[in-house]
Amino acid sequence: MAKERLTVYLTPEVARALRVAAARRGVKDSDVVEEALREHIGFAALERSAARNLDLSEDEALELAVREQHAGRRVRKAS
Repeated sequence: MAKERLTVYLTPEVARALRVAAARRGVKDSDVVEEALREHIGFAALERSAARNLDLSEDEALELAVREQHAGRRVRKAS
């Protein structure tokens, strides 16, 4: 899949943590950013749902992804 170039501004400590995380995993910085964004905005949950539940409609899968996203946020707030 073709990728689009995007410029983002991060605080120095976040940028440093991003580079460290990417280096430890042996991947590009952009791969770590994309994975984090997919998780945060619900794409990852939608993709997992589609892989497990091929019989769900697109609307049902999206609803499930949103519920998962909200559940994840509740967990993060609690910790």
